[in-house]
Amino acid sequence: MTKHQLFRVVTAAVIYNKEGLFLIAQRHSKDENQPGIWAIPAGHVEISETGLHTLEENLKREVLEEIGVEINIEKYLDSHSWVTEDYKKITIVFLCTISKGEPEPLSETDDIKWLNLEEVKKLKTAPNIVRLIEKATKVIK
Repeated sequence: MTKHQLFRVVTAAVIYNKEGLFLIAQRHSKDENQPGIWAIPAGHVEISETGLHTLEENLKREVLEEIGVEINIEKYLDSHSWVTEDYKKITIVFLCTISKGEPEPLSETDDIKWLNLEEVKKLKTAPNIVRLIEKATKVIK
């Protein structure tokens, strides 16, 4: 079996605040996957020395690495697959809030913004981002 026949698992966070705004991060301009595009914090599930991390542990680690905050995972929001000639991914998305820290762009991001749905629609976003924010907007109301 070649690596292209396997799906990689990705976890992602739609982070919102009390004002109903969503945290959007701009990928680093040197990112190998869609540099400069606006997205939500996400990352591949990694294997640890003791086996796979839980999806929730993986997501918390990714968010801390990307924007420097700790999160509460409120609930499962969505999942979708992404298939290209180069890779196949299954992304599992959680609705989250910040439990500790102030978000800031770190090594994997150039900028971050708190935006409402209409503002997100005006940005050049990664696939599914607008759909996920629309879904999250309905869930948190």
